[in-house]
Amino acid sequence: MTTMTAKVRASDLFVESLENEGVEFVFGLPGEENLDVLDSLRKSKKIKLVVCKHEQAAGFMAATIGRITGKIGVCLSTLGPGATNFTTCAAYSQLGGYPMMMITGQKPIRASKQGSFQIVDIVQMMTPLCKFTKQVSEGELLLSLVRRSTKIAETEKPGPVHLEIPEDIAGESIPYHPPFPVFPVRRAIAEMKAINSAVKMIVEARSPLLCIAAGANRARTARALRQFVDTLGIPFITTQQGKGVIDERHPLFIGTAAISASDYVHCACDEADLIINCGHDTVEKPPFFMHRDDKTKVLHVNFYASEVDEVYFPHCDVVGDIANALWQMKEMIKEPQPHWDFSWFMTVKQFVDKHVADHWQDTRYPFTPQRVIAAIRRAMPEDGVVCLDNGMYKVWFARMYETYRQNTLLLDNALATMGAGLPSAMAVKLKYPDQKVFGVCGDGGFAMNSQEIATAVEHGMDLTCIVLNDNAYGMIEWKQHTGGFPKWGLGIVNPDFVALAESFGAHGHRVNSSEELEPTLEKVINLKGVHIVEIPVDYTLSTEILGPVLEERVKDLISLKPKTLVAQEPVAVPVPTDKAPEPKAESAPVAVPAPVPLKVEAAPKGSTGPLKYPYYLGNVPVFANEDLKVIDKATGEVHAVCAQADEAVVDKAIAAADRASKQMAAMPSYKRKAVLERAVVEMKERFEELALALCAEAGKPIKDARGEVGRLIDTFTIAAEESVRIYGEYAPLDISARVEGFSSIVRRFPLGVISMVSPFNFPLNLAAHKIAPALAVGCPFVMKPASRTPIGALIIGDILSKAPELPVGAFSILPCTRASADLFTVDPRFKMLSFTGSPDVGWKMKERAGKKKVTLELGGNAACIIDEVVPDIDAVVKSVIHGAFYQSGQSCISVQRIFVNARIYEEVRDAIVAAAEKLRMGDPRDVDTFIGPMIDVKEADRVERWVEEARAAGGKVLCGGVRDGRFYPATVMENAPHQCDVYSNEVFGPVACIESYNDYEDAVKRVNASRFGLQAGIFTRNVNKAFFAFENIEAGGVVVNEVPSIRVDSQPYGGVKDSGLGREGIRYAIEDMTEPRVMVMKNVGKLQ
Repeated sequence: MTTMTAKVRASDLFVESLENEGVEFVFGLPGEENLDVLDSLRKSKKIKLVVCKHEQAAGFMAATIGRITGKIGVCLSTLGPGATNFTTCAAYSQLGGYPMMMITGQKPIRASKQGSFQIVDIVQMMTPLCKFTKQVSEGELLLSLVRRSTKIAETEKPGPVHLEIPEDIAGESIPYHPPFPVFPVRRAIAEMKAINSAVKMIVEARSPLLCIAAGANRARTARALRQFVDTLGIPFITTQQGKGVIDERHPLFIGTAAISASDYVHCACDEADLIINCGHDTVEKPPFFMHRDDKTKVLHVNFYASEVDEVYFPHCDVVGDIANALWQMKEMIKEPQPHWDFSWFMTVKQFVDKHVADHWQDTRYPFTPQRVIAAIRRAMPEDGVVCLDNGMYKVWFARMYETYRQNTLLLDNALATMGAGLPSAMAVKLKYPDQKVFGVCGDGGFAMNSQEIATAVEHGMDLTCIVLNDNAYGMIEWKQHTGGFPKWGLGIVNPDFVALAESFGAHGHRVNSSEELEPTLEKVINLKGVHIVEIPVDYTLSTEILGPVLEERVKDLISLKPKTLVAQEPVAVPVPTDKAPEPKAESAPVAVPAPVPLKVEAAPKGSTGPLKYPYYLGNVPVFANEDLKVIDKATGEVHAVCAQADEAVVDKAIAAADRASKQMAAMPSYKRKAVLERAVVEMKERFEELALALCAEAGKPIKDARGEVGRLIDTFTIAAEESVRIYGEYAPLDISARVEGFSSIVRRFPLGVISMVSPFNFPLNLAAHKIAPALAVGCPFVMKPASRTPIGALIIGDILSKAPELPVGAFSILPCTRASADLFTVDPRFKMLSFTGSPDVGWKMKERAGKKKVTLELGGNAACIIDEVVPDIDAVVKSVIHGAFYQSGQSCISVQRIFVNARIYEEVRDAIVAAAEKLRMGDPRDVDTFIGPMIDVKEADRVERWVEEARAAGGKVLCGGVRDGRFYPATVMENAPHQCDVYSNEVFGPVACIESYNDYEDAVKRVNASRFGLQAGIFTRNVNKAFFAFENIEAGGVVVNEVPSIRVDSQPYGGVKDSGLGREGIRYAIEDMTEPRVMVMKNVGKLQ
């Protein structure tokens, strides 16, 4: 171990100091004056030297390390021309706020070596670009200067520092001292008076809007912002460099201010009476412009005071640690204020969701940037990182690339330099080698540092760089066009990018047709090595969209604005105090109900207009029309309007699913599990929204609705678990001398595209029992939800649309008319049809389905035998009442036929009737309601007719039997003639037929005397009778000591006879959605 009196080389101590600061990489191009430092780096066990081909690339890489870690990135160059090449990087770091240390060499300062050859006053040059710059004049100063400059670089606002180390200083021998210890620097907190002023402004505002900018991109700040938004329910926008601070799938995310004015998000800014601008610095391109006559106030929250500018002059500054300031304001305000009105912001959001990615499916070649960006988002996992250069495409990435995590979209909106895209991607890949990384460059920006392909190859990176080739400086051409200048002087003559890549030892790819884009990206992201992908692009349409089209669309959006503002209620402002709130443990973010469902258009506040839902085509919401009206089953009023697909759209959906089949089948099981688990998380967050949707569209009482949402969550949870348990088997085949040495492996493979048709009665869970196993096994699907209850399936579609793992076309959910739905049955691209509905329709579909596999769940007239009261009569009656009458009997396993042992018949009958008469019928939103409305008046009328026919034929109505509009009460009928519909067919209403029996075997025969066979129930203590029922009742399931209406979502579920074909239940549906494939092997494992 080195002693305190030992002598060491100054460069050795310098490198040890860098190690002490946690430096892992030094990027650079050393020169003669750095040789001592280079030799010291050679001996370091903690620092990797990355020798680049140009100093500018080294500087960009160091700045990127600082950006993604918050710790200094370090770059190294020689004197003179090497050092001057750092100036752009220094400006990039200074304006962007990235901590970076630049080390430059210099000629000896204690003796002249070569006169003034190559000598430039680098310290003077760096002074306006750096937070700190100094020439090291004594070797012993290196320790303190490294600690000092690192601290300066990393302190808010972070930025570049520079140390010039002359050749003779680096090589001198100095006494050893250990590096200075590194202690965390606690940021100062905002003054309490400023917090009070901010709270007053927020509480008194009518429509506050949060803007998240670059300075908020800190780990603690991001957590505090999420809690602030979730607790107070304030919608937010971001600047370009604020993207990903909060997951952009958040229901309160409005959009990104990709340009400074006249975009959709500015329609929200213009109507906000307060903008809480968090982490904004005027060096970033403004997210909005302030004007002196504006009514909108601006609250500046940042680590440092605002810089007043002609377009930015906030009304209040909260200066200090952003996370602490947000926490204090949240604690004082506590909850959303009743007078806040965000309805206009939600209208803007819906407009953004609908239009911002227009033309992403455009099939033209060369591609629109929207199509390319959508393909990149689909290819990228949730934690994948995209590093942009600078060009026209950056505007489109900012507008439409949905960013889920911090620092997963690295773009420059401060210096906006070209040439940084590839070096940034390389730095990220070196720091996080297990993450997927794309660099994205224009052809112009790529040319500026394309030599670094060789560096990436040398260091064995697995990296893809996409070159968007328009043979021009596209951003400047756009400005040239909008400025009215003739097109001139901005074209580029490009090399063969594939050959260029290969000349550096990388792999080159060129996308030569519209069909090749998505498959190429899906392929290269999983390949080893360095890959350069040339993608031809055409910005012509962008010029139109960001010009006259955007102008007209903004006018359309503004036309939706309410004519009058909501009157503001008197506001109680929290009492100011000079004391901060008492600290308490941070809690997890609270799920805040969105003012409207995500990606669903809601009417303005105070309006009675319906909600608006899209259909989902190839994973994407499409607000194509408002043709499908969804009726509130309790009120008879239009609750929502949905987009309705025609046959052409269904055909597109099938084609998209067919294209996605291979990608879905190849998806690793952990990714399929992640899709399902993330869906579960959001379903829990949106629990009440889903339940209320069921109340409205299905008339389901709220208790039953909440129960169904719980089952939806269970079903997706089971599917997530089963997705990683799809096993095969090994089987020996050497059954005779003829096949000696043979063995086999059997695996299950997904069938392919699945056609799904779901019914109205369980809009969520019956859809889930088709969707979840398909996702678990890797089958793309196209679903037709019931036209009377499509909302539940569409909300599932909304949740799945945010899954980055799913390839384009993985799913479509398309409400449509029967006339438009024929392809769901006959199209040969479907490999399986999964239908739940009426027997008449289901069996006809099977006849026309062709060669595809078919599973049918078609209902029944479920029977229940009460041979004994187990455990007691109260428990039995409670089960029967629920089984017969829950959700108005609209269940395929609703108790319809009750057979009671004559010995206990009268007691059981009277108890059931008494309980049925007490059931409350009414508004399904009332927690005390048991019987809600039937799906429509027509169905209630049919049930009434069937009951009257049975009464006229000799049956006796013991209770109920009188319709009230679309409501039909719980009805018990005694001794209904067996030939009547109310007994022999599926009544699908709140009617139960009851009769007695004397012989148990006869009761089983009565159960079987039906064309249906889904489930049956039996109450008995006699195990022999239980097994007799199990072995002799012709049904898909027998439930002992419970009614047949019980369905556990993991059980095999399906019927026999007219009740269907095949089985649901996740594991069993997975078997139906896969097919076994055998690999036969001979003499495997033998070396001779």
